[in-house]
This record gives sequence, structure tokens and C-alpha cells, in this order.
Amino acid sequence: MLNIGEFLSPGIFSDVKLTVKEEDTVGNFSPRLEQLLSTAACVKAFIKAATEATDHHLPDGHLTVGRSISIDHEAPSYLGTTVTFRAKLTRIEGNKLFYELSAWDHQGIIATGTHVRAVVKWEILMNKARERAFSEERGV
Repeated sequence: MLNIGEFLSPGIFSDVKLTVKEEDTVGNFSPRLEQLLSTAACVKAFIKAATEATDHHLPDGHLTVGRSISIDHEAPSYLGTTVTFRAKLTRIEGNKLFYELSAWDHQGIIATGTHVRAVVKWEILMNKARERAFSEERGV
């Protein structure tokens, strides 16, 4: 079994900067809020920050997959605003990685949360996915 502690240690982090564009806004879901950063775009940016913080440290053939994410989107960010999303690895338990999330713009914190990812072997993950996709129950 892979000893993840040989490759990763708590405290590593990555920042992802996002300038809010139309495709990042709530307008994709609610036209009345078409100029505000969506929670969905926040989740996407946090996941990108988490994978950028850790995945490149893992040995070949390994990557992380999402297990859970929970965020509080605390303040609005307007179209054109630059937001920084940070994912910081706080602990490792077995193959699970735990991250603390924070995002801010020029006015301060806009979102916080937690995220859990699991380190897996790509080949095993893909074999399981194919098995599920092409099972008899699915009818493919």
C-alpha cells in the first residue's frame, strides 16, 4: 500500500486566481443574478486548487478524486472581480486528504469550507468505472 506521507505533508497549498466571467456567474442558473459569482464556480475553483496542491507530488499512476466538499459562500463577487481560491492540505488519513478552503477578493473573505479527496490508482479507478458503465444492469 502507498504511504502517502512519503509524498505529501500537511501545510502544502495552492492558490487559483479567477477573474469572474459571464460563465462563472449565477446567471447560468438565475437570470436575476447574472452578474454575481456562482457557488458552483466556487466549488470548481476550490477543486482545481486542491488538485494543483497535491496531485503533482504523487507517484506516476496515482491521482486524487473528490469524496466530499462543503462550502459557505459568504459574500457576493461581481463580474470582473478577481477572486483567489486557496486549498490547504490539513491532514492525511490513509488514502484520504483533508483540505481547508478559503476564497477572497479585494474586499475580504467570500467563501470558506472543507474538502476531502482520496488518492487512487488511475488504472484501478478506470477499470471500476468501465465495469459500472458496461454492466448488464445498465443495459449497454
